[in-house]
Amino acid sequence: MTSRLALAILRGGALALLVLPLAACGGQVATPAPVVRPVLSVIVHSVGSETVGPYVGAIAPRYQTPLSFQSAGRILSRPVQVGDSVKQGQLLASLDASVQQFQVTTARANVASAQSQASNLAAAEERAKALVASGATAQAQLDAATSARQTAEAQLAQAKANLARAEDELAYTTIKASFDGVVVSVGAEVGQVEAAGQTVVTIARPDVREAVFELPEASVAPDASVRWRVSIVGAPKDNMTATVREISPLINGSTRSQTVKLTLADPPLSFRLGATVEVAYERPVPARIPVPVTAILDRDGKTLVWVVDPKTLTVATRPVTVGHRSDSTADVTTGLADGDRVVIAGAHSLNEGQPVKLGEGS
Repeated sequence: MTSRLALAILRGGALALLVLPLAACGGQVATPAPVVRPVLSVIVHSVGSETVGPYVGAIAPRYQTPLSFQSAGRILSRPVQVGDSVKQGQLLASLDASVQQFQVTTARANVASAQSQASNLAAAEERAKALVASGATAQAQLDAATSARQTAEAQLAQAKANLARAEDELAYTTIKASFDGVVVSVGAEVGQVEAAGQTVVTIARPDVREAVFELPEASVAPDASVRWRVSIVGAPKDNMTATVREISPLINGSTRSQTVKLTLADPPLSFRLGATVEVAYERPVPARIPVPVTAILDRDGKTLVWVVDPKTLTVATRPVTVGHRSDSTADVTTGLADGDRVVIAGAHSLNEGQPVKLGEGS
């Protein structure tokens, strides 16, 4: 009897414990709070232009001249090295000129001999004229003296021409700078036997520089009025604008690209010859809003994104139209506005009106 009474008391107490919460809530069962899901999101912005490039190029001189000897011979000296600054008229290289010097000496001796001969025959002609005038000799002797003087003068002219040619041959054994510049390359060493026309030294004008790069064949050649942004690789603060000076009409068969040269107006000192640069330019495109491709949700034949309400921190789907889509981004053309916050991670586990917590990196 006692055990039955104790069991009845325990059952009654448990029932009372269940009834108390129900009574406190007006007789209704409490609903659980909605789950707050952490998500990653971004604020999207409209884009009306795009960057073409960047392409990698280099700073090059607009004017550079390969210099060579106009005659063959053994190189006797080359007093300049790559990077040396040179002045107009400075000696850059010379050949062994012993043969040419001998030819000049011989030609000068021939000129002196011809000059003496012409002077003697001119005096003989004057004497013949005096004799003919006095009647002491015949006219034929004067004619012979005149002919001999003319022949001597012709031989003198030929000797002078030979001397000029020999002096030119001697001058061809040296290379001198035709303008103030810097040596950018050398093609021969001292002691080497050089053929006529083979490049020995190349000098460039460092004051007129340009950016040169290769434009891929698939890219549309820009208009000449486009302003390019040129910056030094590794130092983006060292940048300036440039315009197209020349676009090669030929496509390189191995690289499938064409050479583009940009004019640099008064470049800073950091734009040294040979410096590596990046070139790019902005061009207008139809307005679009790029979003990460992970933000796109394809459901029931519709393309949607989750948009976060900044006031309530809840999400709602919004239909959008997507244009170009790549492996990483999608271009939304309609459905979003500049400044909307779009969920980019966790889109497949959300429900309409669900509260979210913006994760680190949103």
